[in-house]
Amino acid sequence: MPLTDVYGLLGCYQYDILWRTNLSELVQDTPGLARSGMRFRQVIQLLGQAMTLTTEVTVAAPNRRTACESVGGPVQLWEQRIVERTEKGTLVTYELSIELKGWQRLTAPLLVAQLQRQVRTDLEAFRTLVETTPNPLVELPRQLAARASLTSPSTS
Repeated sequence: MPLTDVYGLLGCYQYDILWRTNLSELVQDTPGLARSGMRFRQVIQLLGQAMTLTTEVTVAAPNRRTACESVGGPVQLWEQRIVERTEKGTLVTYELSIELKGWQRLTAPLLVAQLQRQVRTDLEAFRTLVETTPNPLVELPRQLAARASLTSPSTS
């Protein structure tokens, strides 16, 4: 898949709901690709607990990199996504750092193991999603809209 297409999907955080297994909700304050200062609220599962994080995009370099960090929530999170062109296609580097607070520090060894497995599983799910979805830049927004209509309360 071309680099611009991969960035188009990874650089728009609202698509994460389609491939991140620990994510139950993600709402961007503005739709579309990441922009510095953009915020989003995400509800994630860590060690069986739902946690709501407010996250702010700190770097948005189109077709290269996004980075974000939590600005509110029970843990300090930092994440970066780097997209690079290679001879074989597109390489994605995903980095994640979580700083636990208080009693949560006792769970660090368990959390590290869980997150390593989860990130591998999630990135493989992303890869499968984009490789098996015909025209993913058209189809995945449709999937996202269909998912939103299923979870939104009826207004009738």
